[in-house]
Amino acid sequence: MRPLAIIIFVAVLLCSAGCVAPLLQEPTVTVENVTVENITLQSVDLSLQVTIENPNPIGATLNRVAFDVFFLDDGQWVFLAHGERGGFSVRPRGTTTVSIPVTVDNLRLVQALLRGLSDGTITLRVSGSGVLDYGVATFEIPFDRTTEV
Repeated sequence: MRPLAIIIFVAVLLCSAGCVAPLLQEPTVTVENVTVENITLQSVDLSLQVTIENPNPIGATLNRVAFDVFFLDDGQWVFLAHGERGGFSVRPRGTTTVSIPVTVDNLRLVQALLRGLSDGTITLRVSGSGVLDYGVATFEIPFDRTTEV
């Protein structure tokens, strides 16, 4: 009878462990800013500031941030570049901001620069998602930001 009592005790502990652990709230990932870092004849280096708001009492790892950068040309979004980074630590119950560089190097860059020279600004759109890993749960959070530079 003793082994049965041990099995029941272990089963009760395992079932109640999920009830004791706090429920994780979904964090938010936003692109706060897009800045031009460097312009050469061959490329433009952009820097994206991504902010992760973590409401949970435990930290996480931002495993991956993947995004596409577009510019606005006559009402149409034109693809400029793709960026991807990961491996950032996210603090518990707080805000973590990371800067992610991306280099734009193609014919569309010339289009964007010419549009910027004629309009005075370039309208950029950054669309993507971030994957946060808490060890016990993983969240993929989409983001979309439009800004003028």
